[in-house]
Amino acid sequence: MNQQIREALPTPRGWLVAPTRDFCLFFIHDPKSVMVAPSVFTQLWYCTEEGIPTKLKNTRRLDYESAHETWNELLSNDWELIEHQINDTAA
Repeated sequence: MNQQIREALPTPRGWLVAPTRDFCLFFIHDPKSVMVAPSVFTQLWYCTEEGIPTKLKNTRRLDYESAHETWNELLSNDWELIEHQINDTAA
């Protein structure tokens, strides 16, 4: 029997820091979303000048397309991707 194996779409994940260094946006893959329609949670945080999140402002749930569009738009507007998690206790 020949079965197709579906691969999960790559979803935006990680921390983006605003160019003004006053906000961080954390993208988290929703583990309960289905593979064919993945969703992403975003958490907007106030942060220090060093880019360390200090206080959660809001949380949103986005579909894959909206999350991907937001991620790309922020990167094109000089938001910076932080490769490592910058505050384990905040997240």
